[in-house]
Amino acid sequence: MIVTSYTQIPALLADFVPEVAGLIEEEADMPLHEAVRDEDFALGYFNLLGNVLSYPLLMPQLRAEDPDRDLVARCFAFVEKLMESPEEGIRSAAHFQCLEPLLDAKGLLETALPFMGERTRSDAAKMVQFYAVEVDDDTRRQLGL
Repeated sequence: MIVTSYTQIPALLADFVPEVAGLIEEEADMPLHEAVRDEDFALGYFNLLGNVLSYPLLMPQLRAEDPDRDLVARCFAFVEKLMESPEEGIRSAAHFQCLEPLLDAKGLLETALPFMGERTRSDAAKMVQFYAVEVDDDTRRQLGL
């Protein structure tokens, strides 16, 4: 499935990462079954990615001593779907809310790399180059730099 509209994002996120159900309900202030169909709620997809996926779930997992590999893999599979979207706004939201935070702390990007798909990895490589982020040789190799 190609994500062609922001209205698809809440339901797709809940499908890929069911652990976010309570966070979606809290963010939307409505039950999950209503939130995933509410166009007004979906319009806030940029904040949804940060407030429901990235900051409360994905980044803490990547910081954990023993991250839940299945959960992290599903999070990045979802992000990969967003990065495949033909819609620039959707790709930008994934970039800024899910990938740029990987540069906030040492080791996050390196921990995330094995879970990234082709488009996510390509975007991460562009970030490393654009922001002149210092990474080790193994990370450079994995990013194709």
